[in-house]
Amino acid sequence: MERAHRLDLFASPIIISYPEGLEQATADLRELLLAEAKREPGVIRSNRQGWHSIPNLSQREQPCYRRLMQTMVDAVGGIIAALAEGAGLPETEPHGFGVQAWAMVMERGGYSVLHDHAESHWSAIYYVDAGDSDLDATPTSGQLTLVGPPGVGVVLAGGHRLPSTFEVRPETGMLIVFPGATPHYVQPYQGSRPRVSVAANITLGS
Repeated sequence: MERAHRLDLFASPIIISYPEGLEQATADLRELLLAEAKREPGVIRSNRQGWHSIPNLSQREQPCYRRLMQTMVDAVGGIIAALAEGAGLPETEPHGFGVQAWAMVMERGGYSVLHDHAESHWSAIYYVDAGDSDLDATPTSGQLTLVGPPGVGVVLAGGHRLPSTFEVRPETGMLIVFPGATPHYVQPYQGSRPRVSVAANITLGS
């Protein structure tokens, strides 16, 4: 074993950030999306007992939508550049990005079932309003859970396993970006104020 090497290969880059300068856009998004959720029936995708907008937010012209879409694209561009630099790859010309985005409004009891966005290169979620859960009483309320690929739950001594999931407790103003093929779901939301988020699939062009 003297010459053994451990290689932690094929890691999934998960980026959690808090973009600055989105305060007005966030307030405008909350107002617009809550009004739309009352006015429009929405669609059913992975959501259960929650409102899901039609996925056309990236085509809307209001400044708050344009600002958030650009923030998401900039975040993905920064991640790609950092990963390329870390891998010793040469700089490339800027990519074009295709963006499909939608909103989710969850009332008490709403959740999302396990799913992925394997048709996109990256997924992004921005929490417009993380709600008002009593996290002491319901610590998993509205929690985003990312699921690792098969085989990550390595068995240790005593039958213990390394974690095969990663939990994210949403906060208002938080942006999370992860590979689109990453399976994920949302735990039932237990707050009284509506929980509002915007999600996007981001695909790289040539």
